[in-house]
Amino acid sequence: MPPRNPDPELAHPEAAGWVLGILDAEDADRFAEHLRSCPDCRAAVAELGPAARLLQTAAPAAQPPAGLQARTLDAVGQAAAARPDGRRGRWRARSTRMLALAAALVIAAAISIGLLVSRPAPAQAYTVVLRPQPGSPGAAAAASGRAVATQAGGGWSIQLTVARLPDLGPGRFYECWWASPGNRPGHPVLISAGTFTVGRSGTATAQMWTAANPGTFQDMQITAQAPANTSQHGQIILTGTASN
Repeated sequence: MPPRNPDPELAHPEAAGWVLGILDAEDADRFAEHLRSCPDCRAAVAELGPAARLLQTAAPAAQPPAGLQARTLDAVGQAAAARPDGRRGRWRARSTRMLALAAALVIAAAISIGLLVSRPAPAQAYTVVLRPQPGSPGAAAAASGRAVATQAGGGWSIQLTVARLPDLGPGRFYECWWASPGNRPGHPVLISAGTFTVGRSGTATAQMWTAANPGTFQDMQITAQAPANTSQHGQIILTGTASN
């Protein structure tokens, strides 16, 4: 009797797990030894290879949750062993291959969904380039600054850096404001982000926090303040508009 041709549908259930690389070390070693002498399993490995490579390309390179692979493959084996009429044959082999591929899809989908859920959304940020306000005092005409506002919790964290600002002297300070588009003389729409001072170098870096959304309060103003007018808007020294 001439030898029959290899039939991938008669391959062992482990063939799909071998191709997908999801067998544990002991099963993988055992199947590798079996593969040398089983033409049916070699035919199945060759047939399932393209689908496995497609799954591995589509799925992120990450480990699935602990135990997911083992539980899924165990379910595949149990389903494959169940036969509606007690016969082995093509129904079992075909079901095994389909269930194994479905298991691979479950594992790949679980990894993808887990990564998407666990990956935090990037924090929104705005940048403000500060330039001298027209008409600023001579010493402040060369001043400059930059602020970065990053969304943090229920508000915005501000990193402010200024250079070449005049030292206002004892008791005086600079204040950082957010102004809405409706802000105008006699009708201020302002929110303070904090105060700071500079030394003789005229340079300072300040960390501030505000509840004002730079997407609404788009204009930043740096004013010179005195203790007597802390509730009033002082002279604008630097100004800029937030962009993201």
